[in-house]
Amino acid sequence: MTERRSSDLLVALGAALGVLLLPTVAAANGAFPAVSQLVSDPADPDHLVLRSTFGLLVTRDRGQSWDWLCEAALGYKDVQPPMAVLPGGVILLAVPNGISRSDASGCDFTLATGPDAAVLDLARVPAEADGAVAVSLSGTTAQLWRTHDAGVTFTAVGEAISGFIPATVDVAPSNANVIYLSGLLGTQGSLLRSSDGGVSYATFPIPNTTTAHRPYIAAVAPNDPDVVYVRLDGEPSELEVTRDGGQTFTAPLTTEVPALGLALSPDGETIIASNSFDGTFRADTSTLAFEKVACQGPSCLSFTESGLFGCGDQRVDGFVVGQSQDLGRSFQRVVDLTCIRGAAACGSDTSVGQLCPDAWPPIQAQIGATECSPPEVRPYTGCFDGIAGEAGSDATGGATASGGTTSSSGQTAGAGQAGSGGQHAGGRGGCAVARGRTSGASSWLFGAALGWSRLRRRRARARSR
Repeated sequence: MTERRSSDLLVALGAALGVLLLPTVAAANGAFPAVSQLVSDPADPDHLVLRSTFGLLVTRDRGQSWDWLCEAALGYKDVQPPMAVLPGGVILLAVPNGISRSDASGCDFTLATGPDAAVLDLARVPAEADGAVAVSLSGTTAQLWRTHDAGVTFTAVGEAISGFIPATVDVAPSNANVIYLSGLLGTQGSLLRSSDGGVSYATFPIPNTTTAHRPYIAAVAPNDPDVVYVRLDGEPSELEVTRDGGQTFTAPLTTEVPALGLALSPDGETIIASNSFDGTFRADTSTLAFEKVACQGPSCLSFTESGLFGCGDQRVDGFVVGQSQDLGRSFQRVVDLTCIRGAAACGSDTSVGQLCPDAWPPIQAQIGATECSPPEVRPYTGCFDGIAGEAGSDATGGATASGGTTSSSGQTAGAGQAGSGGQHAGGRGGCAVARGRTSGASSWLFGAALGWSRLRRRRARARSR
């Protein structure tokens, strides 16, 4: 349901690791090639758009082949913009000077009419084929924008919100008039809820939020506009859930580092959270009793009609996007950097056709796309002491490969359930928390080094058992 969010300091962990540990030449925006958001065309499950540190990657055959769209043609540079794909193929990008909009072919990008300030986030309106919302920030004043013509024109909705620093915006799939904003009012993280399409808002404080623990909307339940999942940034990190539109919250999951991968199944019955340090967790949304199903996890997650996808690190996982057939226990390769075909075939009268072909050779060399040669993907056993799906160890404080949680005494406490969602269909596909743009190189590299150090220690402990 969500499309990935504004905390790219940690979304770019895999990218930063490449900068820290390897002498490889960086890609377009100075980061090691990595991906952080995957969105599907609601009207065409074969059409997927993947955001990377060097532009967008596009497939129209459900991942069999991928073409590249360069940043220059998309209207931005050195950021990773939040994006949405509307039914029929129009791509919308939140960029520092407004909203970049493509035609249906994805070849020609122009600025939408309306916002001229920095747009921090945007989201599709699931109940409207041509509908989307966006939130901009000018100084310390936020403004909601809405389009009914597939992004050609955005119109300001309601009064500007003074003193509010927005992070994310989302629309309830079951009610287009219910709109949520998350962000900071002073140092307090807040959820703003509108029931009249953005004209007015009720404001609710979110527990345990500060400037160091900012709130990002991960999902709104598909069948209940009052159920919202909010991820907190910072360390440790929490998942906060409200079932009454923001009046009260519970925190069913705490992780040592933010669970940047967070996806809600299209039927709303299963939620999955992940990061590369704490692992992957899954719960039935009726109970929110999370079980650990894998010892590592993607940096972004997305449900589409084709199933569950996750963002990987090419040098660690052997792919940049994998697909899971077992609801997060394991992932199989979908995208390998070496197999990207090159600049998309677009007419010379389009922005992509004009700007991308000449920009492809250096990118091709940087990502190794001179020959399609995917590396072997070996299963990571880690804390389960066994391949996912097989019987695992009941080590203290761990979790079993069968999906059951393990108590401190080593007693397995219940078998994991795959959830009634199975391989879910429909819904708004996109990474749960990866929307946003990168900034602050020092903090970014520090966070990457910290995460990598923790991951290495955990894997070393697992191998020693």
